[in-house]
Amino acid sequence: MNLDTRVAIPPQVMSRLVGDETVLLDLASGMYFGLDGVGRRIWECLAEGKSLGETAAVIAAEYEVAEARAQADLVAFASDLVQRGLLETS
Repeated sequence: MNLDTRVAIPPQVMSRLVGDETVLLDLASGMYFGLDGVGRRIWECLAEGKSLGETAAVIAAEYEVAEARAQADLVAFASDLVQRGLLETS
């Protein structure tokens, strides 16, 4: 997975905004996950079809973090979501 990677939300994953948190439900496993703060913003960007690099640029700008740090953290975060079946590479 690299910064040009685009991911997609699999059909079995539902997401809803509940207060300040995005709640994810994996219908296949029945597991719930919650994303708040930066995780919620990342999910929004990825759901819009942004690449990992484009999403990292948004996070770096909005949260005033070094872009290299945002890129590294984003790749790790997205990889974790892919491993959990909440995202898939496209």
